[in-house]
Amino acid sequence: METRQQGLLDPEPVTEVDEEMVSDVDLNNTLTDEEREEILSELTKLEEDISTLRQVLASKEKHHSELKAKLGITPLIEFKQNFNRSWYDMQTSTAYKKTSETLSTAGQKTSAAFTTLGTAISRKFGDMRPRWEAKGVEGVLRRCCLQPLTPVPKKPPATTCPRAVIMRGPARPV
Repeated sequence: METRQQGLLDPEPVTEVDEEMVSDVDLNNTLTDEEREEILSELTKLEEDISTLRQVLASKEKHHSELKAKLGITPLIEFKQNFNRSWYDMQTSTAYKKTSETLSTAGQKTSAAFTTLGTAISRKFGDMRPRWEAKGVEGVLRRCCLQPLTPVPKKPPATTCPRAVIMRGPARPV
């Protein structure tokens, strides 16, 4: 049994039966002369009405712009009013309110996270401070001020370290 593919790209040629069906369709609307005249008359009336309405609209738009000019309403002022009205409408919309609330909550949570992080870092630096004091300038100053002063020997100790010799120079008899 052979299966037939269906679709736009049908591999089967059009049969005579299909051709007969196409020829049965009447592509030309057959109207009587009366119907045709009636439709043309209605079309003409509609075109006249449209033309009249366009003229009336143009006259009303002109009068509208004259009244605005008398009131001192410029296109810029009108644009600002429309913008402010649109901005207000957007701010009062439920989508804007929900988005604003969500962003506010996210901002509060982010702020709390940074505060917690800052506190943790401060504690860590506080824990490390005693080690810094021992090594830093502050620790050196404390050791110098709190410890009794010891006299510095006038004569450097004898050393055989080549580095010490280079730093001091050759040993001199005293």
